[in-house]
Amino acid sequence: MSKSHPDQWTINPSSEPADPALVAALAQLATTQIADSGGPVGVVGPPLRHLAGPAGLCGTAVTVWTKPGDILLVLKAVDSIRPGDVLVIDGGGREDAAVVGDIVGETIAGLGAVGLVVDGAVRDVDGLDAAGLPTFARGAHPATGSNTGPGAINVAVQCGGVVVRPGDVVRGDASGLVVVPREHLAQVVELTTAVAEREDEWRRRIAAGESLPAATGIDAILAEVRGAPERPTP
Repeated sequence: MSKSHPDQWTINPSSEPADPALVAALAQLATTQIADSGGPVGVVGPPLRHLAGPAGLCGTAVTVWTKPGDILLVLKAVDSIRPGDVLVIDGGGREDAAVVGDIVGETIAGLGAVGLVVDGAVRDVDGLDAAGLPTFARGAHPATGSNTGPGAINVAVQCGGVVVRPGDVVRGDASGLVVVPREHLAQVVELTTAVAEREDEWRRRIAAGESLPAATGIDAILAEVRGAPERPTP
């Protein structure tokens, strides 16, 4: 839990939105597939989880670092939100002081934000849910902390052990969150599409009567490592 940041009090302009066609393509792919792609992807660790609104989000990161439990720069960050953005708040993992609630959530949803991610606590979960804002956080807590700062907007932050920079693309669903560096977005979409196509092929083969171990190549792997012939498919 860090009480300082090398760029504290900095307010940078938002990055250009990531390529909308690539963001839309990534939104069609599951976080599990993105995590399995082998590409340069950050997988956000627990205990961050889906708390309110729909589970699906995919958009360009607007980042906030705040002293754990402080709301000052979080409130200011609303001015940086554009349609398609995800507000990512590094609250230092503090769980006993919420840094965002339903007023901020309703406001950024009205500005076109597609999600809220907080490495820390939120409050007013019912209001965030009613706003339809996909919200991921460590947990909920009814009280806030301070409103004196320091904080920073659109600087590199950490979320669930993953570095998030302004302009990176955040994808969330019921399984969790992943972060794709914007410069690698096209590569990750291509790699993940191949994963999705492979999984579709597995499903087709299983539906046609092939066993799951045979369809997914597990039988072939076991035959190789055990030095035994593959079991014929019925």
